[in-house]
Amino acid sequence: MKTYVLAAVLGLATATAAFAAPPAELSDPIVAYTPVIAKNADLLGLTEEQRADLKAWLASMPAQREALQNAAVEARAVLRAAIKDGAPVETRQKMAEEVGKLETQLVMMRSNCVDHWRGVLSEAQFAQMLELAEQ
Repeated sequence: MKTYVLAAVLGLATATAAFAAPPAELSDPIVAYTPVIAKNADLLGLTEEQRADLKAWLASMPAQREALQNAAVEARAVLRAAIKDGAPVETRQKMAEEVGKLETQLVMMRSNCVDHWRGVLSEAQFAQMLELAEQ
């Protein structure tokens, strides 16, 4: 009987924790390889040219991504308020389409980032970076 009660309590605790955990935002990165490359530049054996590219990328791209991500978060907040306030379905539909558009742009920005690094790094460096990113 003790084992049954303990198993039931553990099961309930696990289920409660799973439901209490905040859901991941849809705009969470699909991949985030740039920080892995920056952190492991020496280990990857980046050339001076590759390091210059990394420096230029870090100087511009994170700000662009953050601006787009902030726009997506704001669009979600506006949609959330419209739903709460009972805005017309047509209005909410247009807002939802805008959220989708921004989310798509974020995903493609990440995709383009991977394409960039695939072109800058050698095949061996890219493979090593993928391994490092999995750790």
